[in-house]
Amino acid sequence: MSTDLPARKRTATSPILFVLMVALAIRAFDLAGQSLWYDEAFSVRLAQQNDILALFIREAQLSLNTPFHYILLKGWMNALGDGEFAVRLPSVFAGVVSVALAYRLSALVLGRPSLIPAVLVALSPVGVMAAQDVRMHALASCLGLAATAAFLAALRGERSSTWLTWAALGVLAFATHVLAGLVVGMHILVGIALRLFERRGLSRPQLIASATTGAIIVIWAALLWSNRANYGVSYDAAADWPALLVQTAAGQALPRLLPAELIAPVGAAIMLALALSWTALFGAPVHLRSANALAMIATGALIAMTTFCAVVGKFSPRYPPIIAPISLTTIGIAIAATMQQGRIARLLARAGFALFAFGFGGALLALRTSPLYANEDFRGAVAHIRANLKPDERVLLVSGHFAPVFEYYWSGSRDAWIALPPDPALDVRNTLTYTSVVPLTNAALTGAGGAWLLLWQDDVIDPTGVVQSLMRRQAQALAPQPDTPPFVGLRLQHYRFFQPYRPLPEQISSGEATIEYNRPDVGLDSLGCVQPQPAYAGDGYLEVQCFWQTLPFAPLSVYTKVSLRLTDAQGNQVVQSDQPIAFRGFPYVPYEKPIWGVHFIPLPPDLRAADYTLRVIPYTEVGEIAPQVSLPIQVLPR
Repeated sequence: MSTDLPARKRTATSPILFVLMVALAIRAFDLAGQSLWYDEAFSVRLAQQNDILALFIREAQLSLNTPFHYILLKGWMNALGDGEFAVRLPSVFAGVVSVALAYRLSALVLGRPSLIPAVLVALSPVGVMAAQDVRMHALASCLGLAATAAFLAALRGERSSTWLTWAALGVLAFATHVLAGLVVGMHILVGIALRLFERRGLSRPQLIASATTGAIIVIWAALLWSNRANYGVSYDAAADWPALLVQTAAGQALPRLLPAELIAPVGAAIMLALALSWTALFGAPVHLRSANALAMIATGALIAMTTFCAVVGKFSPRYPPIIAPISLTTIGIAIAATMQQGRIARLLARAGFALFAFGFGGALLALRTSPLYANEDFRGAVAHIRANLKPDERVLLVSGHFAPVFEYYWSGSRDAWIALPPDPALDVRNTLTYTSVVPLTNAALTGAGGAWLLLWQDDVIDPTGVVQSLMRRQAQALAPQPDTPPFVGLRLQHYRFFQPYRPLPEQISSGEATIEYNRPDVGLDSLGCVQPQPAYAGDGYLEVQCFWQTLPFAPLSVYTKVSLRLTDAQGNQVVQSDQPIAFRGFPYVPYEKPIWGVHFIPLPPDLRAADYTLRVIPYTEVGEIAPQVSLPIQVLPR
């Protein structure tokens, strides 16, 4: 008998060990194959902080988040380095531990362990994606699942040590990502609800653990919220709660909610599966209190996540994976419980499991093959620039908040590149304007013979193309070269100057422009227009720069253009040129934006040297609008 027992034990543990090995293989496969993207490099940069207290404060200010993941990553990098494979490996381990926790949870609810929830978590596409990312989502989801397992164990045992374990795991989960606090909050609410339903008061250990954990999370969250003025990303909070519920549900299974046409059916399928889980768990031979608690936690966390996103007005497809292991474990345990029922129930359960397994398999294949899931190729872009950068050239980064990932791959001189704006966090208050860009480009480019422009998310920070307009100013004899080979998610442009770059005026002057508000006001203001340098008869063009300002949430059409009309001293119109209001046209964003328009007006070759007047008339598809600008123009003899 003594020789048979180890053999039976090995037989019992072999299946879960195999599932864990598969989970590890899926997550570790080609781990360093893709470039780090912005958030990953930002994590590495934060983890390199020498002062732990400064790390706490920095993360609270930049992301309204908590820093436990960065503290662990800092120690990890000190031991194993900051290579792509090394910094992603902790997330891989967190993902594999989540699979083991799903197996443990099934034993708490069913009375015996089941492989089904472990397999679902092992094959989860959102879990695999999070586990191959340097960010904190894999660790937060792992700790949230561990706290859930400890909570169910505490409900059964009522031991002080078990409640203390739950409290510690709950605080650590919140310390990894603030949204894990929604899971811990559901633990507290579910624990109270079950006690009320059973008409019993909270035990002393549960009361102390719940009160302490809740107080720590609430106070910490309040301190984070006090930094919201420093959190520069603004969002419109008019969120559609039902649509967000579908998106959050779909995010339990579908990575990054792509492709978009699958959001509704996948979201509906997940919500249906959770609803059926209630019936399956309560109708099967399970530990009823644990089954009640798990079903309420999974459903409540989904609703809480949706409500948070609706109230804040921001939804990120990276939020739902934080609660996905709990949802998938619940569904997996329900499938396992149904397989203990009658024949028809077993057939339905097997069909449901097969549907999830095949669906997850297809999504995992898409993660490897679909361009939808490719990281931005910062590694390739930086390598290309380094191989082709001439000594007299500089690199401009727009938007500048991706500087951490550029710097991660850049091993040359820090003086060779500049971030526009020089801010490591996306902040819509730092929209690029002429007066904010020119001092930086003057300092970086004066005397340079060329420039490389690397663009990512520049539609947010440089919506009207100020930097590209500067590079393309023919008056400064700058000529854009054809775009270099494409890199995923990025735009790379190379410019060679016909002569060394000359500093531009740093201040905007309206000169002698007259601004008239004699048309309907639809949210556009003007600082005036200037002729930056003389035009010469026979040159063939006239350059004019116009400075505009939009008001927030103004009903200004994306088709807003300007009509540039040149008249002579007798009032005769000699030229008319209609152009977009800015390099990219009007920015379709609901924020206040400065607009800098650089306009090259073609002139007839026989236009004589004289004084003229230029009228700049903005208009939309419904007609002319205010303000309108009049500017005296000089065309000099050659």
